[in-house]
Amino acid sequence: MSSASMTSAFAAKHQNGGKLKDDRIIVDLQSPHRVLSPAETMRSLATSCEELGIDSFDIYGDFAADANSSYIRKFEAEVATKFGKDDAVFMPSGVMAQNIALLIHDGRENSKYNAAVGGRFMCHHTSHLLLWEESSYSKLVGMDAIEIDTRPTDAGFPVPPMRFQDVVNAIKKENQGTSSSSVKLGPSSLFLELPHRELGGKLTPWEEVLSISELCKKEGIKFHCDGARIFEASAGYGKSLKELADPFDSVYISFYKGLGSISGAMLMGSTEFCDEARIWLRRFGGNLYSLLPYAVSCWAGYNRHALCTDTIGPHGNSLTFEQKFEKLQEVTKKIESETDFSRIGSFDPARPQTNMIHVYIKKPYANCIEARDKVAKSTGFNMFTRLKEIPESDAAFEAGFRAKFEWTIGEANGSINDEVFVQVWKEFCSS
Repeated sequence: MSSASMTSAFAAKHQNGGKLKDDRIIVDLQSPHRVLSPAETMRSLATSCEELGIDSFDIYGDFAADANSSYIRKFEAEVATKFGKDDAVFMPSGVMAQNIALLIHDGRENSKYNAAVGGRFMCHHTSHLLLWEESSYSKLVGMDAIEIDTRPTDAGFPVPPMRFQDVVNAIKKENQGTSSSSVKLGPSSLFLELPHRELGGKLTPWEEVLSISELCKKEGIKFHCDGARIFEASAGYGKSLKELADPFDSVYISFYKGLGSISGAMLMGSTEFCDEARIWLRRFGGNLYSLLPYAVSCWAGYNRHALCTDTIGPHGNSLTFEQKFEKLQEVTKKIESETDFSRIGSFDPARPQTNMIHVYIKKPYANCIEARDKVAKSTGFNMFTRLKEIPESDAAFEAGFRAKFEWTIGEANGSINDEVFVQVWKEFCSS
C-alpha cells in the first residue's frame, strides 16, 4: 500500500489527524486515542448509558445508596473488586483524589513516634503533586513534601525510578533527627507512582515495591500508589491489577489517560478509608449534584480499554495494554535497527517498560519542527504534535539533547503498521 493510501485508510478509521493545504489527511502518530468531536462524544455517552443499563442520575455521589440501587456505587464496587480493595470512591479529578489521600493518611496514628503525625509525606522528585498541582499539598492541605531525589550525582541523565534503597536512605535521614527528649513528626505516607510518567514510564522493580511496602509497615508509614497509569504498569510488570494493588494501603487511578475518558478518577482502600474519603470529597466540593457524564464516560472507558469488552462504546475491538506494550517494544526495536535514529536521538528508558516512552532528539527544537513538517508533507504522517524544548538547566541538555516528546501507544496509533513508523523516522533522520 502506498504512503498516501495508507494515510487515507488510517485517518478514516481513527480520525486522529489534520489536513494539508491540498486536503490530504495527516495522521498523528503520537496520539494514542481516536479524537472525537464534542457532539460525537455526547452521542457515545447516550449509547453507553443504554448499554450499561443506566436509567437514572446519581445525586451528590449517591453516598447513602448501595450497588443494587445506584449505577455509580455499582461502578465503584466493580473496580474495587477488580483491584482487591474493600471499597472505591469516584471523584472528578486525580488532584482531588490524591490530596484527599494525603489528608486521610496524615490523620492516622503513627505507632513509631506514638503521636498524631502531621504535615509530611514522601514522594519522588518528579511526582505530579510537586510538578503540576500548584503546590496544592502545601497551599490547600497544609503539608510538606520530603522529596526522594533519584538523579545521579555524576551525570544526572537518565534518571532512574524510585528504588528501595532510596526510601531506606530517606527514612534514615528523617530518623537521625529523632531524640528521646523530642517527638519527631515523621512522614505519614509515601506516594509511589507506577509507572513514573516523567521518566518515560519506568517502573520500580517489583520485588523492591514489596520491600518498600514491608518497610512502610515497620515504620508506621501508609503506602499509597499514584496509579494514574496503573493499567500500563500492570502490563509492564505482567501482573494482575489485584496483585499490583495489594502492597498498597490506598490506590488512585485515572480514567482519562490510558482509558480515554472525558475526566475522572477513583480512590480505593479499606472501608474506613473510603468512608472518610467521601466526607472529604464533600468538603472539597467534589460530589457534584450529578457526576453522570464523567462517570459514564469512565465506566465505558474502563470496560472498553481495561477489561477489553467490545460492547461498550463506539470503538469496536480494543487492544489490550499487553498488546500496546508489545507494539511499542517492536516498533522502537525496528526504529533503532532499521534507521539512523541512534545518531540523532535516544529512547528513555532504553527499552520500554510499559506502553509509553520518552524520545530525546539532538536536533534543535526549530529543526525538529521543520523536519517533522517536511516528513508530514511527504508521507502524510505527523510524528509528533507535542514537542518540548529542553532547557539548558536540564541534565539532558548537557547530554546533548535539545528536544523531547512523550510517546504512548494506544488504540489509534497502535493499529498503524510498524513499517509506517520506520519509514517516517528514516525520513526524519535524514532531514
